Amino acid sequence: MGFLSSRTSKIDPLVLCSENERIEITGNYVLAVDDGNAYLEAGLVGLGVIALPNYMAAAHQAVGALIPLFTQWRISPMPLYLAFPPNRHVNAKLRVFIDWIVELMEQHVPIANNQ
Repeated sequence: MGFLSSRTSKIDPLVLCSENERIEITGNYVLAVDDGNAYLEAGLVGLGVIALPNYMAAAHQAVGALIPLFTQWRISPMPLYLAFPPNRHVNAKLRVFIDWIVELMEQHVPIANNQ
C-alpha cells in the first residue's frame, strides 16, 4: 500500500526507524491513497501491508483485525499542528478545544516520543 503525499502528489517512501537505524522503503504499489482512513480501510480488507501510528491501529490490533509486523521498527514521527489566525483572541471555546486536543494526544505519549 502506498500513501500519496498531499504536498507532492507522489507516493511517500515508508520511513522506518529503530534504535540506531533509519531506512526508507519505496516500492511498486498496486494501490496508493491520499487519505489516512482510506489507507486504514484498504489494510483492513487485506489489500496490503500498511504502516500506521499506534492511535490508528490499536483498536484494530486489539480485536485481531490488524497484526503488528516489524515491531522493532517505528514509523517516522508525524507532527500535529493546531492552527488559528495569530491575531485571533483565544476565546473559551477555542481554549477548550486546544486543551482537549492536547489531552487527547498526551494519551499517546509513545507516539510523541517516537516509541
